[in-house]
Amino acid sequence: MRLEGSALVELLARPASVAVVGASADPQRLSGRPLDYLKRLGYAGRLYAVNARADLPDVTTVRTLLDLEPGSVDVALVALPAPGVVAALRQAEEIGVRAAVVIASGFEDRDGPARRDLDRLAASSKLRIIGPNCVGTVGVAASSYLTFSSVLLQDLPRPGRIGLVTQSGALGNSLLQSLIRRHVGLNQWFSTGDETGTGAIELATGLLELQDVDAVGMFLEGVTDRHWLGPLESALRSTGKPLFVLKAAHSESGRMAAAGHTGRVVGSADASEAILAHAGVRQVASLAELADALVVAGVNPGLPRAERPSVSLVSVSGAAGVIGADLVAQDRRLRMAEVTGENLPLDGRLHPQNPLDVPFINETGVFTDAVTTMSTSRSVDIVVGVESSLAHDREELVAKVVAAPPAAPVVLTSLSEDDTMPAHLTEALRGAGIAYLPTVDRAVRAIALCAAENTEPDTVHPSSSDLRGIEWVAGRLPDDLPWVRWRMLADEPAVPPYVVKAAGRTILHRTELGAVRIVRTAEEAAEAVDAVRAVCRQYDDAVMVQDIAPDGFEVMVSVADDPEFGPVAFVRPGGTLAELMSGQAVIWSGWPERRRLEVLRGSRIGELLVSYRGGKRYDVEELSRVVSQALAAVAGDLEFLELNPVIVHETGVSLVDAAGRPRPNSPEGAASA
Repeated sequence: MRLEGSALVELLARPASVAVVGASADPQRLSGRPLDYLKRLGYAGRLYAVNARADLPDVTTVRTLLDLEPGSVDVALVALPAPGVVAALRQAEEIGVRAAVVIASGFEDRDGPARRDLDRLAASSKLRIIGPNCVGTVGVAASSYLTFSSVLLQDLPRPGRIGLVTQSGALGNSLLQSLIRRHVGLNQWFSTGDETGTGAIELATGLLELQDVDAVGMFLEGVTDRHWLGPLESALRSTGKPLFVLKAAHSESGRMAAAGHTGRVVGSADASEAILAHAGVRQVASLAELADALVVAGVNPGLPRAERPSVSLVSVSGAAGVIGADLVAQDRRLRMAEVTGENLPLDGRLHPQNPLDVPFINETGVFTDAVTTMSTSRSVDIVVGVESSLAHDREELVAKVVAAPPAAPVVLTSLSEDDTMPAHLTEALRGAGIAYLPTVDRAVRAIALCAAENTEPDTVHPSSSDLRGIEWVAGRLPDDLPWVRWRMLADEPAVPPYVVKAAGRTILHRTELGAVRIVRTAEEAAEAVDAVRAVCRQYDDAVMVQDIAPDGFEVMVSVADDPEFGPVAFVRPGGTLAELMSGQAVIWSGWPERRRLEVLRGSRIGELLVSYRGGKRYDVEELSRVVSQALAAVAGDLEFLELNPVIVHETGVSLVDAAGRPRPNSPEGAASA
């Protein structure tokens, strides 16, 4: 049976047997490190080395995988040069190996013969492949170190309840090092590399489903297994566990770098941010922010994850308290605790308020008592304490809070990032379930990430080059779409009012060229037609007449075939609102119809359509149906489609114009190329 999700994660966390293919006896070589780690760092399962030329010391060595009994190996780590990888994987498949970790590079060219052979094998085999071009995987509880990570030469991760998935091995090493140095335990880390057979989304889903994982961190350049987004969302909803994601390659330069680094195709940042946000992913802005969120979640998994937990700030500096309060107030995911009027047993010089200023020098006990006391308030979900070596004896401070742990979760910070607590004290705090972050602003951001999901993005900029006009588009869309009636000028007489415009065969930006006129009376018709016809003759276009659409709410619908997610629609304000509003709804083809409608209704533009402040209620259901038809068209022969404007009425919608582009590999796309 082909393992998937949590079953695959479990196997790699605790394999009963491992074969290192291409193993070296030299631990200084990349092909020697995995074997050295497994032998030296506590792996207790059966271990085999595959070396075609020599027997290796202190381990059972065979010449090929075929020399081992069928069913005797759970996981193979392949440490061969790229030309030998596929042959080794076929041998692994033959003896019933269930998963393979491929650390070899040389597969970055997705169209190269090596990558094509590997992709074909991954698609047709029950063997699950991690990699290639990855650092490997780490399962801490069973010392399943299927990796050549240099971090393990310096220190080992402590067992814990954090999962990691990183498409970049180097950045994963950095996060692993950060967790070790900040005393946060790790359950499992996957470096996924080029992802020929197993993607980051599947592995994150599997980690979330494990009982011994509380939170997962991920570094993502591009999504390669979007069919796992549905199970990922289900896992996030059912478990309530946070998945923190740092999504890179947002800029054009970043996308080009990602393609060169891993051969990965990376799509629209707007699409990925919106789709991941709707799945329940918590997106972070930097590597430091990702590490901070994992520290808080790893040290204190009891941190409230309910909507808008209340925060109390206790600070040695009034200014730092004000800064923290401002940050809490500005973050929609948090709120300030209301403690005024409570009868809390504070030092007589202090009164319950938030933030609470405790500005006393060399009175460490007053500060620690204030932190502990505020944690007992019925109004407080979490306390942020701001200390300083200039005011406190840190040894005493830590000893007191460790001896009498606060009632509510506490995140302790310092007044300055240049005056942080020593490592042995932050380790003692971690043992008591108290997270430490260097500054109050980092603490507030990390708490917010643990408390709620991020918002959706606001803007999208689809390409408009090489597009075809309304005639071409209408012929490739369903017949029941509600077009505003149009016809070519010579087809039948036109009775004002109407619009005369270029048909869009070559001219798409009509206004800029004067190729669109409104005709309100018969007297205006001749001049308007002559003016538009002159422009069309110059650009080899035709003249079209169209009825004037009834009044309504104007939007534009753009649909692109995103390389990561497939067809994605962006519904934005149209007309004059396009310049005044930046809100949009991002609708993914991977969602069912009901979910698309929910997302559209819940967006900023959806709020305007559905009786905003007692106003008109427009037909958002019909708009959603049109969006779905546009998504279906882009799933077919179209690469891009824009319907603009779309007029939404109280009942029904009207489509006024459109532009589209065929796929390059379609007959029409190939002909135009």
